[in-house]
Amino acid sequence: MAEEKNPHAGHRKRMRDRVEQQGFANLEPHEALELVLYFTNPRKNTNKLAHELIDRFGDFAGVLEASEADLMTVDGVGPSTARMLHLLPEISRYYTKCRTQERKSLKTTEQLTAYLAQQFEGAVQERALLLALDSRSRVKATLWLRDGTSDQVSFAIKDVVAAALKGGTDSVVLCHNHPNGVALPSREDLQATENIVRALGLVRVHLRDHIILTETESFSMREENRLPFYDFATGEMLRPY
Repeated sequence: MAEEKNPHAGHRKRMRDRVEQQGFANLEPHEALELVLYFTNPRKNTNKLAHELIDRFGDFAGVLEASEADLMTVDGVGPSTARMLHLLPEISRYYTKCRTQERKSLKTTEQLTAYLAQQFEGAVQERALLLALDSRSRVKATLWLRDGTSDQVSFAIKDVVAAALKGGTDSVVLCHNHPNGVALPSREDLQATENIVRALGLVRVHLRDHIILTETESFSMREENRLPFYDFATGEMLRPY
């Protein structure tokens, strides 16, 4: 009697070949889920389990949005599979955040301001941060300095320099907010900026801009010619104002 062939033999390889040739987006929902389940079920046929999960939770998105406890009520879903499925949306959001925010080139004042406004969203007291940029103007580190009151934040030069060195780059942007005021620098802001430019210059870090934000406005010291420049070669402070 001839041996009956297994209809699922080579199925995983065929699935992986399809993804390689046609892309993940061309799979049917149960096929996409089946492929994801391979990672926690290395030897088990996951086709049936994928169908059962979609039948239970409605669609692919419903499966990923289900709680770990609910996922584990489906026969064949253990703690590892439930945790992986539950984490996938968070992983996707984190990836998107990294691609669209943290690694985006911020070459213009408008791009910088838009990025910084997201960091300060909802702030009700003055805060300050230092943005470390790489050679392609991408965010290398976002370093919060300190919180202030509703109308004041102080800049300790040693904290700014320490943050810049921690950022590991030679180009930084300073930003603070005026949550209850207008986006204009005070006399103290201007003096603090000059002191910071000098201190950063001594460690060969360039302050590219100092931006002040409110909920609806922004002020760029570089754009408004209020940002001094430290000449690394001569040690002189150059002031455009």
